[in-house]
Amino acid sequence: MAAKSRPFAVGADGYTCFRIPSIITTRSGALLAFAEGRVDTCDDIGHNDIVVKKSVDGGRTWGALTVVAGAAAGDDDAHGNPSPVVDAVTGRISVLYATSDWKLKENGTRDRGVRNLRVVSSIDEGAGWRDDRPLPHLKGDTWNWVSTGPGHGIQLTRGAHHGRLVVTGDHRDDLGTPLDASDDIGGGQLYYSDDGGLTWNLGARHATSIRSTTVTVTNPGELAVVERTDGSLYVNARSSAACGYDERRLAALSTDGGQSFSGLSDPSVPGSVRAPFDRVPVSVLDAPPVFGSLLRLPPKDLGGTQDRILFSAPSRSGGSVSDRQQLAIRSSGDEGTNWSASGLLVGPDRAGYSDMSLISADSVALVYETAVNTSHGNIDFTTFSPSQVTGATTQVRLPRTSDPVGAYRDDAAVHGGAALTPRGSGTAIALDGQDDHLRLSSCSPDLDLSAGDFTVTAHFRHTESGGAQPIFWAYGNGTGAQQVFLKAERDAATGTEALRGVVSGSVGYLEARLDSSYRDGQWHHVALVRQGESLRLTVDGATTAIASGRTGDVSPDGPYDIHLGTRPDRLEHFGGAIDDVRLYNTALDPTQINSVRGGSLTESEANARLRLGFTTLW
Repeated sequence: MAAKSRPFAVGADGYTCFRIPSIITTRSGALLAFAEGRVDTCDDIGHNDIVVKKSVDGGRTWGALTVVAGAAAGDDDAHGNPSPVVDAVTGRISVLYATSDWKLKENGTRDRGVRNLRVVSSIDEGAGWRDDRPLPHLKGDTWNWVSTGPGHGIQLTRGAHHGRLVVTGDHRDDLGTPLDASDDIGGGQLYYSDDGGLTWNLGARHATSIRSTTVTVTNPGELAVVERTDGSLYVNARSSAACGYDERRLAALSTDGGQSFSGLSDPSVPGSVRAPFDRVPVSVLDAPPVFGSLLRLPPKDLGGTQDRILFSAPSRSGGSVSDRQQLAIRSSGDEGTNWSASGLLVGPDRAGYSDMSLISADSVALVYETAVNTSHGNIDFTTFSPSQVTGATTQVRLPRTSDPVGAYRDDAAVHGGAALTPRGSGTAIALDGQDDHLRLSSCSPDLDLSAGDFTVTAHFRHTESGGAQPIFWAYGNGTGAQQVFLKAERDAATGTEALRGVVSGSVGYLEARLDSSYRDGQWHHVALVRQGESLRLTVDGATTAIASGRTGDVSPDGPYDIHLGTRPDRLEHFGGAIDDVRLYNTALDPTQINSVRGGSLTESEANARLRLGFTTLW
């Protein structure tokens, strides 16, 4: 990383916080960084302006803030998603954005009004902004939500549509009722201009059902676009599905300059082509629900040194916005068909939306959301070179270990330096007690224990003489949180030891406890069984503790994780080894548990929802 600065800071320039950054390089080489300046709160719905700052020294310093949209007297509307694009011929800068009014309800919540699109432009590299006007024809007749970008647009350099400006957007059309959601649709679209931004047209559109009770819904939103060397457009989008798989990106092509979408070839099936934004996610490109930016490096046939596309987004997989961490730059050397598992890690901290712009062949500008205890609030700036990305060896996509059972195949991500270790004729996973752990972030229905019976089993071995040793931990942690966990612990001061199985649900808390932490360096098998209003903890098929009482639904609303070897807040870590972790959506009896303990792969197979045998890491 080279130049670093903070063009937009929490509480600065009369704004509570800043969000949704975008950046462009003007014809003269100056940088314009855009954002939403949120006045009263950091809420999406509220008095939000479109603001910009200019840098003429490569982002080291920034000029005064200028309000691009929202400066009119009495204008407290919600202006958002600035999507700037530069016409290389005239230098004209067009910024498409979405806007609506809003109101504060009596209960303190906020309602957004009808959302529409507008465009504003500059012909003097951002010194002044003019011709702010509505674009009603870019909104479908039945759309009740419409947006732009976020992130920058592009200008095409090849083929019949050379010079065309293209900006992305998304929409939603809630036509159904709560009882009939079959007409509820949503998806993405492209806008284009063939006259340098003077007029705009609605181009490619793609939409799918928003809600479904039978499949993982994967309609695209917050699209990013880049031109490929063959003149087609590659589009990479955020998926509406937070759960059901690890990667959360969708992709499509446009072969007619942005007027329609088509599918990509499937690298796993030679000669086949997937549908646009197919529900099978973009392989390897792990990300939480977030916008991700694309940038084309100068291609070889136009004087560049490599044919490569860059992608910037948080790389921590997970279904929640709290997973917006570990911002990374990843790349594709085959026009978006495959992506590198390694990349340039911008930082390990929380970070959200980002955008990139090319300063020169050797320098890329990056703006991104970041803060301390959340992923947004400030907008930071940095630069990097393409060689830093292509030469990076950091594996931003974590290794996985396979789950062969259930409908979703919930493979676990391996964090820290966790590695395979021998166990008999097979292998287990060794954890260092410092930062090693495994995480299941797909939050698939297979892993939703809800209010029913279940069984969790695992083999474990450790010699730790103090502190807590989490083995299995589903969902949340802390007082009142819905959660299920197994952990060994020893109080170093008193010598008190325990192996605890805990279920904390919507209507009650149960703990089954054995007075040993089993820290003898030998392998032990533990099973935690909820059956009706009973909780049973069994070790090595014999020693048993039983607790009785109602617990109710243990699964939290929304996305969730299951952790192995750590507590969800990662303040406790297991030191030792774990093997053969299983989850069943039924209460196994003692005979069945002994069968599982002996290694049976067929016991209650129809009820198996997770089985991690740690035979390979990939």
